[in-house]
Amino acid sequence: MKKFLYSLKTDLRFEEPVNNHTFLLRASPLAVPSQEPMRVSLSCSPACGLGIYKDAFGNLVHQGYLERGHDSFTFCSTGEVLIDVSKKDYSEPAPYYLFHTPLTRLEGVLAEYFLEFRTTGSADKVTDYWVSRISCDFRYQKGVTSTSTTASEAWKIGEGVCQDYSHILLSVLRAQGVPCRYVAGLLQGEGATHAWVEYFNGQYWVGVDPTHNAICNERYMKISQGIDFSSCSLEKGVFLGGGAQVMLTKSGLIEL
Repeated sequence: MKKFLYSLKTDLRFEEPVNNHTFLLRASPLAVPSQEPMRVSLSCSPACGLGIYKDAFGNLVHQGYLERGHDSFTFCSTGEVLIDVSKKDYSEPAPYYLFHTPLTRLEGVLAEYFLEFRTTGSADKVTDYWVSRISCDFRYQKGVTSTSTTASEAWKIGEGVCQDYSHILLSVLRAQGVPCRYVAGLLQGEGATHAWVEYFNGQYWVGVDPTHNAICNERYMKISQGIDFSSCSLEKGVFLGGGAQVMLTKSGLIEL
């Protein structure tokens, strides 16, 4: 077991002032068998009252509304968390963790790749095989994909970021009949959010990081989980006005 101090700060800048801004935030660590959040605090600026609920995937969601005009929006989440990956999550996978989504659909050159290299074996062996293949055959590169890029589109480009690695792994694992889910969170040593995958091996959930070709350990802090990025985004909002917008996120995960 390890204890960490975490911080997560996101700044949204709008080209023009916005108003009637309704937003949802998924920025607090998950309470799961392997992870115990402690003294968690979340605030936003401009300040407003925040409602709290859990979504269908068990993520803690804060919701708020800003009526008056503003040209920036900042939210900050801080706290401590105990992480012990020896404590397993034995919960049975929901059926939707086997189904493809628009972001993970297996098609095009990715489908051709899958058919050429499809394997057999246990969920553990199949996942280990695909994590190794993807980490070798796909290249990390910022700025060539976006949050709307699908697994197949990213594979055609041949490079992308952690979100793309995770969507590609979800695509091939679901095609092999392995229940799996997208995870967003923090990785110690990185200054931004990170994404990885958890799969169900028939007994419990296992975290794997295709970006780094690794099994997840205590250095990974979970914030949200779901079918793909769309169910795990840090912030979602609708508003009037604004034009172009820029989002900048900084994070830290320090062992105590």
